[in-house]
Amino acid sequence: MNGELKQKDLEKVKKECEELGMIPIKNPENEDLRLKELKRLGILEKNLEQDPRFSSLTEVATYLTECPYCAINILGSTVQRCKIIFGLSKKEEKDFERDTPRDLSICQFSLINPHHPLIIENLLEDDRTKMKYSHPDSSGLKFYAGAPLISTKGYSLGTLCVADEIAKSLKHNQIEGLRLLADQVVSMIENDNSSKKIKDSKNKQVEELIEITGKYYSSATILFADIVGFTSKVESMEPGELLAILDTFFRGFDKIISKNKIQKVKTIGDAYMCVGGIEDKDSSHAKKVCASALDMLRFVEGVNIQHEALGKECWQIRIGIHSGSLIAGNSGNTFDIWGDSVNVASRLENSGEPGKIHISQKTKDYLEGMGEVTPRGEIELKGKGLWNTFFLESLN
Repeated sequence: MNGELKQKDLEKVKKECEELGMIPIKNPENEDLRLKELKRLGILEKNLEQDPRFSSLTEVATYLTECPYCAINILGSTVQRCKIIFGLSKKEEKDFERDTPRDLSICQFSLINPHHPLIIENLLEDDRTKMKYSHPDSSGLKFYAGAPLISTKGYSLGTLCVADEIAKSLKHNQIEGLRLLADQVVSMIENDNSSKKIKDSKNKQVEELIEITGKYYSSATILFADIVGFTSKVESMEPGELLAILDTFFRGFDKIISKNKIQKVKTIGDAYMCVGGIEDKDSSHAKKVCASALDMLRFVEGVNIQHEALGKECWQIRIGIHSGSLIAGNSGNTFDIWGDSVNVASRLENSGEPGKIHISQKTKDYLEGMGEVTPRGEIELKGKGLWNTFFLESLN
């Protein structure tokens, strides 16, 4: 790729890293595919400064986060290329180095966990950066926050990042706003690329559209609901009665999520799965999904009142909810979602309690104080380590 460092330059960078105590990241497992995505979009070579839309977004990011500097940085295989920066004086911009060795950049660390924001509240205290930024010749920056730029295929392109000369922290709504702006940057890049391909070759554009079967969403909320004790009840119930019960619950759930404008994914046995944030893309998806979960519990309670009156067995469900990034699309003719956030939601359901809605810290943050919750403390989620979780009691 144009602008990448040559071997002799890489040796100099390696020596400088050692002197500054910087430990470069290892290439991600999908690095080849990530670089292919950069090439598809032509973003390393694209000049964003000629388009005022990108300048406006970086300016908005500084107002939102109350940071003086904002940049759009693209991460190649060996170089970080600053496509646009806001907050520098004319003289500073003239002297500003657009290309930085990736191994010496802060943004490189976003590739370790590319679907989450990278926040370093004090560059002088963080192990990854403290030696470099305490150096006499350092830039004087002390704070960094970067929202990942993720393509529609789910690959990291770089970051929309802000910086400050004082150590600080950001509120949830500021981090969320930075994420939304990063999504807008990627959307403009992708749309520009699509328009160019249509002009260049309609046939190639058709091939490109066929290849993309899923789309990346940086923020969505996933719900898993499961019928408690279903397996044991299967052994003692007639198949027809069992199917009637499932049909009652799932039809009721379908109406609930339709009312709350969220999307059904699928049912797997006695499990029901839905997602918010795919169609509307607004930040209210967590509230809509949580409202649906509360409605589901009330619906099951209503069914149980009828069962008690008829002398039938009562049922309970267990619900898990998590908010995060995912890929949504079609597998054959079936809509589906994929990603680590989906796995976390499933783990929350599995580790929950009958009749309760088990939510993650991330989902709680998205509720923005509108939910009444009971802290559960840290629990072990299978294969995910310790997580701080809550039981949702109600919505204000």
